[in-house]
Amino acid sequence: MSKTSTLLCTLAASLLAGNSAFSQRDSIATGRLDDVVVTANRVSLKQSQTGKIVTVIDQKMIANSQGRTVMELLNTQPGFFINGSNNTLGTNQDLYFRGAGVGSMLIVIDGTPVYDPSLSNNTFDLNNIALDQVERIEILKGGQSTLWGSDAVAGVIQIFMKKGSGKKANINGTAAYGSYHTFRAGAGLSGRLDKFGYNVQYNFTRSEGMPAAYDSTGIKDFKKDGFEQTSVLTELSYQFNNHLSARAFGNFGVYRTDLPGGAFTDEKDYTARNRNALSGFSLHYNKHDFSWNFSASYQKASRFFLNDSTYVSSIYSKYYKGDYTGNSYILETFGDKKFSQHLRLVGGIQYINQNTNQYFFSTGAFGPYSSALGKDSTKIHQTAFYSSLLLTDLGGFNFEAGGRINTHSIYGTNATYTLNPSYNIDENTKLFVNISSAFKVPSLYQLYSEYGNKGLKPERSVTYELGVQTQSANKKQSIRFAAFKRDTKNLIIFYTDPVSYASQYTNRNEQHDYGFEVESNIQLAAFGSWSNNFSFIDGQGLEGGKRADNLYRRPKFVFNSSLSLQPVKALTIIPSFKYVGSRLRGPYDIGPAEQPHYYTIDCYAGYTLSREIKVFLDFHNITDQQYFDIVGYNSKRFNMMAGISVKL
Repeated sequence: MSKTSTLLCTLAASLLAGNSAFSQRDSIATGRLDDVVVTANRVSLKQSQTGKIVTVIDQKMIANSQGRTVMELLNTQPGFFINGSNNTLGTNQDLYFRGAGVGSMLIVIDGTPVYDPSLSNNTFDLNNIALDQVERIEILKGGQSTLWGSDAVAGVIQIFMKKGSGKKANINGTAAYGSYHTFRAGAGLSGRLDKFGYNVQYNFTRSEGMPAAYDSTGIKDFKKDGFEQTSVLTELSYQFNNHLSARAFGNFGVYRTDLPGGAFTDEKDYTARNRNALSGFSLHYNKHDFSWNFSASYQKASRFFLNDSTYVSSIYSKYYKGDYTGNSYILETFGDKKFSQHLRLVGGIQYINQNTNQYFFSTGAFGPYSSALGKDSTKIHQTAFYSSLLLTDLGGFNFEAGGRINTHSIYGTNATYTLNPSYNIDENTKLFVNISSAFKVPSLYQLYSEYGNKGLKPERSVTYELGVQTQSANKKQSIRFAAFKRDTKNLIIFYTDPVSYASQYTNRNEQHDYGFEVESNIQLAAFGSWSNNFSFIDGQGLEGGKRADNLYRRPKFVFNSSLSLQPVKALTIIPSFKYVGSRLRGPYDIGPAEQPHYYTIDCYAGYTLSREIKVFLDFHNITDQQYFDIVGYNSKRFNMMAGISVKL
């Protein structure tokens, strides 16, 4: 380890931390170069062996976030801005990462990509995941379609659910209560009996909520929009021998939520019910320098909306009913062959089949209107072949070269590639460069709805990244700097003709985004650590040959900082700070063209009563800031959660 590396790490981390005079947030884990990750290359590699950018949210950080949702936790990570994560429970979560649009970040659960074909952008609803059921999260940045397929335009979020440990029986339970009369509870049983492993987890959430829409007059007495959710996670595994194992899993959830009539608009009898079921099985074989995986999964997502006529907030829609179901079938097999200490090949085949049933009816001042899509005709399938050659630890040099061919039942064939060199200056400092292409296929709604266009092509992008990651010799200080540029063509937009008012999805515009991220972590002697991350994002669209600022609802600057303190062994205190810069309102949002910046201060405190029992308090928005991620919709003011967790 060179003295230069230690000096660089200390100086850069101190400069980043010195930019703020506020409290801090448990928002990042920069990652040590000896951390093992699997999402980067679909095989287990240390971060020092890949040039891809991976951030790990480990179980310790999750345990210190027990008063939050998955979206609230992700929203503290560099590059993320999730509209709705700080609104009332059940709010739609619009996930923006590195400036990319909604649906450009692929969600993966234990190796299985997840979607919702009934949505216009085919995105998975993160409201379906209870944080208590999550063991670990890996965030892979950049264009990752070569190994992961469609939607991995800005990156991949892989969520690893909890697994059973080696004991015959493990019992866990949690209970928490807080603001808005929010109650959360969970219980689980897991273990291993010889070759057989099992895990069952149950979670329940109920909240009286707050008005989702903002009452600008303060005198209209908007109703509180409540939320209730039940989710169950099950997993069975069997170890046939030292080389072959099997796993079957099922994740099931349903939640009901009240909805507003729109921005600044109350609605007394508008409700939604969402169901999600993910099930499947997998086989894993590993012997000597070869491994093979096979998986089959089925996901059904359904959403039912009812806006009754007992209360009418708008004469244009006196009654509304919508029933939407999406089905996804995925078969995948891939293998990994290690030819030598430095050379290995990853390759696989993936098949995806999707369909949707959709029905909509409304009536209002202009009479009734209805539309329907049937799964027998509203469907697509796609087949992909991919491979990646990995060169590792060759005198400090690593290199990945990969490609993918994707064949779609409607638009035909497209291809992607990955070139990813990196160099370890020493055991603690790594330089990396990524050049990768990615794609996002048109959704079923964009292809088949009344606004659909079967002539749509997939969105195509190329991402360029470069950066440096370094840590001190004692691993107590680390920093990572990464800059990126993403160019997207064939952008799918919703276009309305200004003369005829006819509307349709079409490929038209280009998008050019760029930015950088800095992540740092400093260990403070034996009593704590200080973590910081800063993100800058900017970009322009090219519309009809003219450039336009169009990163709507996405701030250019976001800063998170966290101070994790352990004054005594049993006590953990984490004060935290978040700053969100100004951002353009959405093209159809009400209000001023630019939304002002805001900040929030939180504080978590956890106390370990014994090896089995822990209690916690989690305070959010302590200074009671009023701010709006989406114009016309409330964000949470000061709120808190208190709870207890038990492990036996």
